[in-house]
Amino acid sequence: MRPSAGSVAAYVEAAQKLAVQVREARRDIEQGRNLPAALAEAITEAGFTRLWRCRTLGGPELDFTGFLQVIEELSRADGSVGWCAMVATVWTRLSGTIAESAGGEIFADGSRLAGSVNPTGKAVAVPGGFRVSGRWSYGSFIAHSHWTVGNSIVHDGDTPRRDAQGAPDIRFMIVPTSEVEIIDNWHVSGLRGTGSSDFRVENLFVPEQHAVPAFAVEPVQPGTLYRMPPISLFAAALPCVSIGIARAAIDAFTELAEGKTPMGSSSRLRDKATTQADLGRAEALVRSGRAFLVEAIGEIWQEAEAGRVPSMRQRAIARLAAAKAAEASAQAVDLLYNAAGGTALFESSPIERCFRDVHATTQHIGTQGVNYELAGRVLLGLDPGTPRF
Repeated sequence: MRPSAGSVAAYVEAAQKLAVQVREARRDIEQGRNLPAALAEAITEAGFTRLWRCRTLGGPELDFTGFLQVIEELSRADGSVGWCAMVATVWTRLSGTIAESAGGEIFADGSRLAGSVNPTGKAVAVPGGFRVSGRWSYGSFIAHSHWTVGNSIVHDGDTPRRDAQGAPDIRFMIVPTSEVEIIDNWHVSGLRGTGSSDFRVENLFVPEQHAVPAFAVEPVQPGTLYRMPPISLFAAALPCVSIGIARAAIDAFTELAEGKTPMGSSSRLRDKATTQADLGRAEALVRSGRAFLVEAIGEIWQEAEAGRVPSMRQRAIARLAAAKAAEASAQAVDLLYNAAGGTALFESSPIERCFRDVHATTQHIGTQGVNYELAGRVLLGLDPGTPRF
C-alpha cells in the first residue's frame, strides 16, 4: 500500500518493510542481472518509482532531503534496488516540465520510466514532431519500464539546431519502451541487478509534446523541485545510493565483528583497537559526506524557492558534494572490507556485495573525480568547461 503523498516517514517505513522481500531476492537479482518482475512491481506499488512526480498528477513531489532518506533506505537493503528506484524517480521530475496533456499519459499510476541523459541520439524535425534515431548506454531499469527517454540533439535536416547563444538544442525524447530495442550487454561487477543495458531506436516518430528541452526549460508546475538546476539535482541523486550501500556495509561489519574471532587471535574482531578505529572512521566518512550533500543541495533549494537562479559557485559546491558523498561512501566500505579479512571475499558476505556496488556508483560521470576539476575551475573564476553544469 502506498504512503500518502509527501509523507517521508511513511515511505521510509515502507522501504524498511520491503527490505525483507528484497533480501530474499538478492540471489535472483545478481544472477538475472535485473530486478525480478515481482520486485519491480512491489517497488512500483509502494510508490518508490514516482517520488518526484508532481502533485498535480498525483505524485508526492518530495524535496531532496526526503528523497535522500527513502533512496538511502532502499539502497541499504540492496544497491541495485536503490539505484533503479532512484533512476525511475529522477525521470519523474520531467512531470514538472512537460505539458499536462502529455504528462497525464506518461506519468500515470504504475508507469515506470528509464533512459539516458547522454545526448547520443539524433532528432530530425518533421511536421508535428521528430524522427529520432540513436543508441544510448546505461538504460537502468529499462526492461521494466513503460516509457524510455533518449536524449537527442535536434537537427533541421542534417544541420544541428542551435539557439541564439550557439548552444545545441538538446531534448529528452520520451518514447514507449515497446518501440525500443534493448541490447543485452549489461555484464558487470557492481550494480548487476540494475539491468543497465544499451538501447536504440531507428527513425522513430516522437510527437512534439513528448520532446522536453533537456537542460534549459521553464517549469509548468509551481514546485521548487522543478526550478532546481536539473544537472545539479541529477548528480546529487546518485550518491544517495552510495550512502545507503555504505550504511549496509556498516550494518554487516558490525554484526560480523561481534561474532568473528580472526584466525590466530584469542579475542573477537570487535575487541581489537584497529577494528574499532576502522568502524569509527567509516561512520564519520558516511555521515560527513551525507551532511555535505544535504547542506549543498539545501542552499540551492533555498535559492530556487525564493525565485532566484542558483549561482555557478553554488552549483560547483553541489557538484563537489555529490562527488565527495560517493567517494566517502566508497572509502568507508573499503575500510570495512579490509577489516573483515578473508570473510569479505565470499559472495555469501554482504560486505562483498557492498564493495562491488559502491564502486560502481563512483564510476558514473556525475560522481567521478573529474567533478573536482569542474568545480575547482568555477571556484577559480573560470568556465566549468562543460555546458552541462
